[in-house]
Amino acid sequence: MFKRVLLHELKNITRDKMYGFLAIYPFIMAVVAYFLVPYLNSLGNPLASQIVTVVFILMNGFMFGAVTGFTLLDDQDDKVILSLRITPIDVKYYVFIKLIVGYIMGIFSTLLLFVAADFLPNVTFINLIYILILAPMSGPIIALFINCFATNKVEGFVMMKLSGIILMVPIAALFLTNWTEIFLFIIPGFWPARLISMTILPIDFFIDQEFIYFIVGLFINLGLAYIIFRWYSKRVGIR
Repeated sequence: MFKRVLLHELKNITRDKMYGFLAIYPFIMAVVAYFLVPYLNSLGNPLASQIVTVVFILMNGFMFGAVTGFTLLDDQDDKVILSLRITPIDVKYYVFIKLIVGYIMGIFSTLLLFVAADFLPNVTFINLIYILILAPMSGPIIALFINCFATNKVEGFVMMKLSGIILMVPIAALFLTNWTEIFLFIIPGFWPARLISMTILPIDFFIDQEFIYFIVGLFINLGLAYIIFRWYSKRVGIR
């Protein structure tokens, strides 16, 4: 089953130019970051480089979530989801595998940024693992969010742009470091953004334990993904 879904994803990449571009997207982002972040630091503007660091890392989950979302829209247009209902294959399992594939690609892209561009040179190994796990988790949430409201690719692009606004909200993690950060707790990208800011900002935070941010962020991301998945299942008639 996993092999079939993976081959289906690869076919989408080869037949659609947009998917083909997103296949090389991690390498493009790594090259841009390799030159951009040191350049911003050389200008003596650490805030700009910090914002770029947060945005680049969060963009990985967003972009691969968008790709997964559009492949799910393709499946609806091609009646793949409808066809699977009359087969022994569990449709929920099919969708879950597609989400996992996008999530794994997001992890790879984020790791590539750290390796190629030397993002967060002072990050500890455990904090790096936390970020690699949490940052791409917004991808499945974005994919399902797009499919909860869009019925075709045109509507999908609109929803992608709207969800892109949410991507900018976690930047506030660089500025809200006291109790006011609780207003951002529901935003999936806040948690990896907080872990990033704890690495690059030498200040005290509302909670001084990275592990707590990771655990709470993990439960909130999984909880949101579960709720949106239930919503998506009802919308497309998956049992």
